[in-house]
Amino acid sequence: MTARRLVLALVLAVAACRHDAARDEPAAEPLAEPLAQQAGDQDDHAQADKPGYVGVLAPRESAEVVAPFTSKVAELDVKLGDAVTRGQPLARLDDRPLREQLAIETAALKEAEAEAAQAYVASRAAKSALDRERRALAENVVSKGEVKTAEFDARKADMGAARAGASVEEQRAKIAALKAKLTDTSLVASADGKVALLYVNVGDRVDEGHPVIRVISSDELFVKFAIPADQIGKLAPGDDVDVVIEQQNITTAAVVQHVAPELDPVAQMILADASLVSPPAKLESGIVCRIVAKPKKR
Repeated sequence: MTARRLVLALVLAVAACRHDAARDEPAAEPLAEPLAQQAGDQDDHAQADKPGYVGVLAPRESAEVVAPFTSKVAELDVKLGDAVTRGQPLARLDDRPLREQLAIETAALKEAEAEAAQAYVASRAAKSALDRERRALAENVVSKGEVKTAEFDARKADMGAARAGASVEEQRAKIAALKAKLTDTSLVASADGKVALLYVNVGDRVDEGHPVIRVISSDELFVKFAIPADQIGKLAPGDDVDVVIEQQNITTAAVVQHVAPELDPVAQMILADASLVSPPAKLESGIVCRIVAKPKKR
């Protein structure tokens, strides 16, 4: 899930929870546990009155490691959270389906080569027949119509030979592509970072082009957040903000980098992002946080 979708999902989930809580709240019963109810109401108000905007920490860079062919995962050499380097093997796919396909395409190539050879012989025969008809026409032995027929047969045979030759080249290209995939069935990291997501387990099937592992940059996080529609204009690029991570009791500084020029029609929010300034170590991507604007310097 992208950081944008995560922020939207977070915002919508918070809104839905508040709506459901208001809709499903039972009718008040006079004097029924008044102190507990008052405490609950105070907690709800405290949550609603918290300053700032809901956000999430996200990696500056990420890469999906995809399957080069359809197969099953034979090995997984990493686990969630592992640090990896560019070119490091992460997983290996079962190459048996690929070898089976290679055998099928190799057999198809032999058949195509046989058909091409037959088509070439037919083309040569048609051209020889055309030459005979032309010589016979010069000697007034055949008519022009017979020569025209021979010319048509020669062109038809020549086109058949060309199609057969193209089929051979197509099969050879398929085989070359399969052999290239077989040279290395390992999936490797395309950049330094950390394993953020494993889409499959050992033994699971994965389709060609579909992601197997997600690697994110482990040394640079930024924060994505949403600004309510009624607070448009409160923040602009270059503004200083605090990023409050309540679950870890951490507050760190950040600078707003981008503010979307238009309102998201679904969430009714303006999406924005900020770069962290000297963030503490061991921050994790995906952590929910709150962005609080600092007073602007005059």
